[in-house]
Amino acid sequence: MKHILALLSLVAIICPAFAEWQMEIPADIRANYLEPDRVLSEDDCDWRGPVRAIFQPAVQHCTSAREAVLYIAAHMTELTGTYYSAERRRQDMNALEALEEKKISCTGQTILMVCAFRSVGIPARAVGIPTWNHIQGNHTWPEVWLDGEWQMIEFNEKDFNTPWVMENIGMLDASHPWQRIVAQCPQGRRIFPVGNMRSNRITAEDVTERYRKLAADWYAQNGLPPDTQRLMVDVQPRVDAEIMVQLVSGDGTVLETTPLPTTRDDVRKFATFNLPRNGQHYLVFPGNVKFPVQATQGPVHILRLRRQ
Repeated sequence: MKHILALLSLVAIICPAFAEWQMEIPADIRANYLEPDRVLSEDDCDWRGPVRAIFQPAVQHCTSAREAVLYIAAHMTELTGTYYSAERRRQDMNALEALEEKKISCTGQTILMVCAFRSVGIPARAVGIPTWNHIQGNHTWPEVWLDGEWQMIEFNEKDFNTPWVMENIGMLDASHPWQRIVAQCPQGRRIFPVGNMRSNRITAEDVTERYRKLAADWYAQNGLPPDTQRLMVDVQPRVDAEIMVQLVSGDGTVLETTPLPTTRDDVRKFATFNLPRNGQHYLVFPGNVKFPVQATQGPVHILRLRRQ
């Protein structure tokens, strides 16, 4: 016992913030979301040493767990060299595979981020949805335990409750079983919804209503007026370089300028504009290439284009 206390004292001297963060964690949260090595169905590996070596020095300047979470999330690619790619070798890479391969899916990003947070004493878990309402494909993201509640954060994002995810959640049909959001939970009665996984035994709890409340709050602060529609644009095939696109009114006024998603962005990420419902408008691409756009009746207009 004396050896254990001495070791804990040494840890507190070396990393006082980490020790303080862990003292605030309930026992069940610690046991289920801080101590486990595995996140989802990834292969077991001894990730703690290599991951801790990256992230503990990175957050030495942070004075709170919240500050550390935001710093880690915003600098994931910078710190690890990893990025989203449809060319990843496998969807559910473990942390060491992700650090070696660099190209990872949103599931791989989530697994790596959860390991990163756990490596500095912050409980974390994976959250997922089988499919969106308006576009195909599942999505996965991390949650961290802060201030007595679970909070959503994403890869390379600078704040909680990522806007594009909140917007998509706001369009869900919660009565559809494939549009329910679940969080990994050892005592859960649901199955974690990630396609192409090699195990369907990851239990989860339904957190749809909590996320619908988050989305409603987000829309209340960032929602569009009735005379405006969300326009979401993607151009295939994507390219590596960032390309800026303008939304221009009929008289030539530039309303917005937004980058198209690149090969390094999630497949569900779109260039997003606020399109007025009245009048003629154009998307203007490099080289003064114009594409006419007009609002539809729904809250969101999805526009998928192909390169010539």
